[in-house]
Amino acid sequence: MGFLHGVRVVDATRLLPGGFCTMLLSDMGAEVIKVEQPGLGDYMRSTPPTKNGRSPVHASVNRNKLSIGIDLKSAEGRQVMKRLLRDADVFVEGFRPGAMSRLGLSFSEVKKVNPRIIYCSISAYGQEGKLSSMPGHDINFQAMAGTLGYSSGAEVPLLQLGDMTSGMYAALGILGALVSRKGAVSIDVPIVGSLLSWMVIPASAYLATGLPPKEGHSLVFGSTPYYNLYKTSDGKHMAVAAIEERFWRNLVTALGVPALEHKRFGTQKERREVTAALTRAFASKTRDEWARLLMHKDTCTTPVLTVEEALTSDWARSLSMLVDIAKDETVLNGPLKSRPKMRVEPFTRAPSLGENTQAIMKSLGYTKKESARLKAANVIE
Repeated sequence: MGFLHGVRVVDATRLLPGGFCTMLLSDMGAEVIKVEQPGLGDYMRSTPPTKNGRSPVHASVNRNKLSIGIDLKSAEGRQVMKRLLRDADVFVEGFRPGAMSRLGLSFSEVKKVNPRIIYCSISAYGQEGKLSSMPGHDINFQAMAGTLGYSSGAEVPLLQLGDMTSGMYAALGILGALVSRKGAVSIDVPIVGSLLSWMVIPASAYLATGLPPKEGHSLVFGSTPYYNLYKTSDGKHMAVAAIEERFWRNLVTALGVPALEHKRFGTQKERREVTAALTRAFASKTRDEWARLLMHKDTCTTPVLTVEEALTSDWARSLSMLVDIAKDETVLNGPLKSRPKMRVEPFTRAPSLGENTQAIMKSLGYTKKESARLKAANVIE
């Protein structure tokens, strides 16, 4: 049996934060029912690039789920939703604060339908405060959390850190609520706050010195030669994290510059000299040559891989980081492994919009005639 076998999750979110949260729960065996707007669905369905008319982003994040289309703006649609929530364990919503209240689906209203509901809200700045109603996307969240501001040259981020961080916190809070479950629980997950809480080292640097962290500010910001990036002869890079004494000794020995062993610490001028010496050494060979020479000699040195190289690497293959779940459809897997397995059933592909509507409506007690009428009225899809 999976970890969350028998747990029903109703997901009324769009895009990454809520979708990632409920993906984690589905990977642990929970039944996740995705409630989508008829005719439109989750915006991630059209996230480019697409393959055979399907978005790999949507396919990865919405695997193992069921889909029902419900128009929550209609009175009858809200009644269908309340029936669905009546027997649910978890409800996850990602609308702006106040939207669920206007729909009659606030925590207090849902609690009347289901006194044991775990109600999780994910929003940019939380349910209260001056910024609570502001819209935003991940680049806004990272901008406000400071993750784009430590360097003088801010760049568009490759990773949607705010979305993923808040999704993980939401899943964590839900799991905690399930463990100690006694009555209805409301969980408020602010995306920006979630991301800021991950800034432990830069925030601590500021709290200790009163100075804003920046490149070269401290060890993890590239101020030392033994924790840095070095360009190789082919224009690629190696990542060095030889913090401990033995790793540093092994590294400089393998690089052919053993005289640097006792120059690991020193003044800023001396550290620049050591960095220059390492820069010259790494520039003498290609990245892959250095990887073969250094990776298995306890040097704490690794090649800087591209996304393609990481996905097709031996280590990713050994961890089954890619999973084939349908013909010509591969998704990114989660990293956790357990015995017994978190999820017993094999992965299933992300459903099309409303693919499971009829089965879900039947399970809620609606007759075929009632479902047909609601579908004709565009209440469900």
